[in-house]
Amino acid sequence: MSHPPLTVAGMTTPEFSDPAPAAGACLPPCGVARGSGHQVRIADLSVDDQVLAELLDAQPAEAWPGLVRRALTVGAAGLVDMGVGVGLRALDERVRATLDAVATEAHTRARDTLDEAGRALTAQFDPEMRSSLVARAIAEFGATHDRLLGELDPSLSTSHTARFIAAVTELLGPGGRLAETLTAALDPDADGSALARLGASVDARFQELRDLIMHESGRAAEAERGTAKGGEFEETVELRLRELARGLGAVVERVGREPGALGADSVVGDFVVTFQGGARLVVEAKNVAKLSLAGRNGILGELDRAAANRQADFAICVSAQDAYPAEVGHFGVYGSRALVVDGGDGVLLGVAVRWARAVLAAAPASAAELDPGFILERLARLKKLAQRFVTGRRTLSDVRSSVERVRDDLDAMRCDLLELVDDIGREVAPTSQSSDAVARVA
Repeated sequence: MSHPPLTVAGMTTPEFSDPAPAAGACLPPCGVARGSGHQVRIADLSVDDQVLAELLDAQPAEAWPGLVRRALTVGAAGLVDMGVGVGLRALDERVRATLDAVATEAHTRARDTLDEAGRALTAQFDPEMRSSLVARAIAEFGATHDRLLGELDPSLSTSHTARFIAAVTELLGPGGRLAETLTAALDPDADGSALARLGASVDARFQELRDLIMHESGRAAEAERGTAKGGEFEETVELRLRELARGLGAVVERVGREPGALGADSVVGDFVVTFQGGARLVVEAKNVAKLSLAGRNGILGELDRAAANRQADFAICVSAQDAYPAEVGHFGVYGSRALVVDGGDGVLLGVAVRWARAVLAAAPASAAELDPGFILERLARLKKLAQRFVTGRRTLSDVRSSVERVRDDLDAMRCDLLELVDDIGREVAPTSQSSDAVARVA
């Protein structure tokens, strides 16, 4: 970008200390004149320079003369320092010579440095030089290689491989410690050996399993027999109840497989006896070896559930075996519940049913007229008579068993006698005569 010629106001005013030129005198054609000392006069100076123009534009106009004077001073000093007085060609040659000398020196020093580095590198990495790092590393590697091969050589008895093979042979070889240990551990005849203990454990487990199977089989068979016996006893109880109901004008229902008032899954209570007047009696038949009295699974609680399930007013449990606790005996009354032992003849069951009918027949209004002492005395006598009845029946059963045993012995003796007679007849007489004799004896 070009600028119009710049004329600085005040620059044309002579600043010489000498007197001004006479009128009509003129400056030299170049417009520049030297004064005394260091004074220089510049007239009608115009400069087309971007840098100078921008410098002046950045300052106020009154500061322009001072800026121009400083610019001329600085520029003149720079030209002097750059050697304008010597000449540009000579300056260029001197600069070139200096640069050549510097380049030559740098090249020489770089070559010397590279040569020195190459010699140092060769001294450290030349494998032919014993003192170099590579030569020493190769020597150390060779020594290590030889030492490693020596440690792994199985032909050397002191090598690690040879010692390892010897130790393995001692442990795992024929007759080694492992073979001895296994032999001792797997000997079934050695007391305390692992195999003997294992065999004993297996035998014990098989014995436990056999006992468990036998026990479960026995329980299953016993349960099956118990179920069969229970079914047979229920048939007997039903027969006895119907015989009793015929004389009492009552109705008997067998409801053991039908749900009751307690829900679809509740079948407690085997028989319901309905007396004249609408009173209801529930009977539970049991053919088990043991019955508890109280508690969650006690027979009294079960009778309460049976009475609620069948909507009965009195409950009886008849047991085919002497399964009640000792304090119950063969006949016991607990409020509106009665416990009785009846093997099937129906005697004590009939007593319990008649007791229940009598209790149910007594109206609640007349309960105050009952004599508790009388009732308790009759109940105690009833229990004693029931005990005597059961004892007598058991004695009769024992006598009947004894009679049966005697009859069986007599039958066996008769057979033996006949056999002896036959033997004698065959020995002492012809076949026909012997047969006649045997027939006559018989």
